Amino acid sequence: MKKSSIILILFIFIPAAQASYSYDGIPFTIASQGTVNGGVYIDGGHGLEFPPYSQEFDVPDGHIRWARLYIGIWGGKEEYEGWVQVDMNGKSMDKVPLLGINDDNSNVYCSGHGVYWVYYDVTDIVVNGENAVIIETSQGEPGNKLDGRVYGTVLAAVYEDKNAPGITYEIYEGNVNLYGTGWSGMQKNMNYETSVFFNDMQNQNSPDGAELTVVYLTSSKGLPDYLLFNGNQLGTTPQYLLDMGYHTGVTDIANEVSGDACSGSGIRSSYFDIEYFDVLEYTQTENILTFLLGRDLDGDGKIGDNEGEDYLHPVITSLVLKYRTATDPGPDLSIEVGIHENSLIEGNDVEIPVVIGNPGGLHEGMVKIRLNVDGNEASTTEVYMDASGVIRSTINWHATAGPHILEIIVDPENAVLESNENNNVYEAEVDVNTRPDLSISIGEPKKTENQNSLAKASSPLLMLLFIGSLRRKKAFLIAVLLVAAFFSGCTGPDTEYQQTGYQVPIVIMNNGESPARQFDVNLYLDEEKIAALHIKELDGSSSMEEEMIVTVEGGEHTLKAIVDEKNYVIESDEDNNVDEIVFNFT
Repeated sequence: MKKSSIILILFIFIPAAQASYSYDGIPFTIASQGTVNGGVYIDGGHGLEFPPYSQEFDVPDGHIRWARLYIGIWGGKEEYEGWVQVDMNGKSMDKVPLLGINDDNSNVYCSGHGVYWVYYDVTDIVVNGENAVIIETSQGEPGNKLDGRVYGTVLAAVYEDKNAPGITYEIYEGNVNLYGTGWSGMQKNMNYETSVFFNDMQNQNSPDGAELTVVYLTSSKGLPDYLLFNGNQLGTTPQYLLDMGYHTGVTDIANEVSGDACSGSGIRSSYFDIEYFDVLEYTQTENILTFLLGRDLDGDGKIGDNEGEDYLHPVITSLVLKYRTATDPGPDLSIEVGIHENSLIEGNDVEIPVVIGNPGGLHEGMVKIRLNVDGNEASTTEVYMDASGVIRSTINWHATAGPHILEIIVDPENAVLESNENNNVYEAEVDVNTRPDLSISIGEPKKTENQNSLAKASSPLLMLLFIGSLRRKKAFLIAVLLVAAFFSGCTGPDTEYQQTGYQVPIVIMNNGESPARQFDVNLYLDEEKIAALHIKELDGSSSMEEEMIVTVEGGEHTLKAIVDEKNYVIESDEDNNVDEIVFNFT
């Protein structure tokens, strides 16, 4: 194993395995990769229908090493909830809840106004030859609001055949919501494009074939959209766009007809598209695919209603490089690390996300991961690498303040014989911040513009004040005076007593290096809480000033301010969170 000499200070974002609802969508992440003698099967259809939705798949011969079944479902609104359940080859799978904006299922990708893309791992269920799938949803169930219609279903499978030519492949999944001005609603930003990088594939030089597959939901015929591979536009201009007045070069890849982007009539598939492209002439060492919602055709600086799709959801793409001869490569373990700067705080038990990839030959077994900090071993964990060639995990570190060099190594003992030992190490320079340190101080109160406010109390209210005073000792003298005045005839039917409004300046400081988030500031007058405010975030080594209003009778009173009274923020010093003053209010 060779050690990389490059120190990385870039923080790589690695999406967590748990998915959450996002209007803009869930970015593409790799689902499976590798190098094998065999093939990749991706097929499906047949467009939007009410459940029960049925689909058949014809999987080629070979040993199924990895397979996922994907299902697209229309929710109607992101607030609606329901469920989906699948039967495949007579095996009923678990019912999956569809929770819209509340969804956090790892196998559910929900975006836009309730467009779902759900997957099941079906490696042990798929068979060679005919496979039958039946999909049910909560559509029609009493009390159900979820629309529940099925856009379509896709089976992606990798199969091994020792006598077949070699391939190297990457399969990406996601649910990106591409949308323009007409469908953004309250969203301020538009989302016109998204890209996928095929940049960690083995043996990319001089393939004999290259096939690109893409799958869309919510497509519309007659509205242009585009697909670029390494900057080269794919697909042809269909005749119906020319008939509509569009010029040559305008494409409609996602047009509710599967298999027609390059030639032929294709198969009608309402709001669903699956397309295949021969991209051999455009293939490079590193490849990028870009989905475009539309283009500014009239030069007015924006994509108009007829210049692109209203909204479009690309959900799958794969690139398969093919070779004429069989191959027998060894595994090739690689590592990517996502370090979130906000978690690098002294004393934190940091869970560092890692992705272990294997773009090489298939390997199934335990793989060790080791973390070294400043040259010393800090922690070790093991993960099981399966035939997907992608494993997401974490490695833990009890962070200490200051600068450090982190080194994370996959297979540190070289237990796995690899075709490439030069990509097993990730190194990064990190700086661990000290914890937040909140403190607070009270400035001198100032009278408000309306200095005097008169509070009027009727006879019944005075009696209530008297009763209440039995519980509040500090109000006892006031209540006695008011009641005495009332019964002595010194007041009329309405009694007036004077209070004054004051603005109290409060300075909140964070003397630590790390941000302090989600905490309260409480203000007390003579030990009774009279005001509070919530602070979402205060950066490290910074301060803020707020004014809190009090209404008080004249005389000497005690003001006390407490920051983070409930100790939500873990601080380096918890003894400086209170300030107290005695002030004579006139």
